[in-house]
Amino acid sequence: GEVFPSWRWSEKNDSITQTQKLINLQPLLPDFYNMTLERPRNDPRGFGLLFVDASRKASMGSSLSHSCNPSCEVKVVSTGGRLSLAMTTVRALEVGEELTFDYGAVTDSLTEYQSAICLCGSPRCRGSYLHFCKAEHYE
Repeated sequence: GEVFPSWRWSEKNDSITQTQKLINLQPLLPDFYNMTLERPRNDPRGFGLLFVDASRKASMGSSLSHSCNPSCEVKVVSTGGRLSLAMTTVRALEVGEELTFDYGAVTDSLTEYQSAICLCGSPRCRGSYLHFCKAEHYE
């Protein structure tokens, strides 16, 4: 995916929001094709937060479906001082088993949460591919 520093990610999203208002487009759900990479505070280069946008440039991993009982997970790895995202399995898989992961996206909007219907079919399905967290939990 494309990597953006926090300030550029905010500019990009502000521009998208302004354009959507200009053409009277109100999507029901926001775009979830992004992940974050966090450089630790003790890194000699200082703390940093980068956004990875997989909506246009991405690997095969960006096309995996969500599951509340996933077969894979995304891990942040460092190779030669460079951060990247790696998709790894969380258990032994059967031949032909679908590769899935929990999108891990969080919302504080009940409407958004209820609109993001999960179709994974897992016995542990929470009914939404989002995690619901009330605003006060962010404080």
